[in-house]
Amino acid sequence: MTDLELISEVNERGYAVISAPALEDDPFNAHRDIARSLGLSDAYTPVLYRDPEVCEVVGQVGPYNEIPRDSTSVLPWSEMTGQQFHVDGLLEPLGGIKTTVLHCLEQAHTGGETELFFSCEAFLKLSVADEEAALSLQHPAALTRFATIAVADPARLRATGPAFGRVDGELATRFSDGTTELWNTSGNSALQRALDYLRGPALEAHSARIRLAPGEMLIFRNDRVSHRGCAYRNGDRPRRFTRSMYSGAPHHRTLDR
Repeated sequence: MTDLELISEVNERGYAVISAPALEDDPFNAHRDIARSLGLSDAYTPVLYRDPEVCEVVGQVGPYNEIPRDSTSVLPWSEMTGQQFHVDGLLEPLGGIKTTVLHCLEQAHTGGETELFFSCEAFLKLSVADEEAALSLQHPAALTRFATIAVADPARLRATGPAFGRVDGELATRFSDGTTELWNTSGNSALQRALDYLRGPALEAHSARIRLAPGEMLIFRNDRVSHRGCAYRNGDRPRRFTRSMYSGAPHHRTLDR
């Protein structure tokens, strides 16, 4: 696949899976290589991990992350629970992180898929069927996301905004629906209808599960696709991924390679 074909696939389908062998001495080199191929600028450090107090609490911050943060502490054959759907960038505004790259270094013995929810596609379908419900998702107070990291003023680690909206003329999502989200559904039947749809029929029609093998990389449009890590059981060696995020979307440009 050429760079241009890869860029088109990510932007048109919302994601792509490619082969990307990792070098043990620097597992993030593969991220830098693919960023150049995708025409992306430097990897982005989310707002949350630029907070000085958060940096003191969380050991691993910066534009590149290992998942889990400390794989050496994971016991063989241990079981891990799955995540809820979210977009990367807990405190980012709508469309703040446009591209996420996940690289599989070690896969779980069982489970460990990444499930993609094409939430922008689901929103467009809802807009046709129930315009009022779709509009409720665009309200500036529809969704609050918050961090649970212990800091002196936890209120600053909250971000309220629309779940969907237009950014630079394109539909974008921050649909996230887990334990660090609050939906403003009180007295809001339209928003509750929207959530009932997104949590039920939409998931069945607009989702896909991808199980990466070691040496494979998943690239997806974080501003258009919500995602979650599924439950898994480790083998002798723990599941190990690396991640990088980018404020821009893939685009073609002349590359020095």
